[in-house]
Amino acid sequence: PVVRDLVDDVIVVDDNAIVDAMKMCYETLKVAVEPSGAIGLAAALSDEFKESSVWHESSKIGIIVSGGNVDLRVLWESLCK
Repeated sequence: PVVRDLVDDVIVVDDNAIVDAMKMCYETLKVAVEPSGAIGLAAALSDEFKESSVWHESSKIGIIVSGGNVDLRVLWESLCK
């Protein structure tokens, strides 16, 4: 009932978009976030979101990024790709 009543849309992102969001967090914010913590940013950066009415009707958008529970070796390998 909560989702039905409060969620307007769902955006699906692929693994590459999540890794790109993780890279952006690390390169821009100097913060290592885990993949699940970067999904919101990946969705907000997606073309699907930018084409939605929510994007055009919003003046401010908040995104929560979280988690540092990431293998730094894997993060480094992702950054080098």
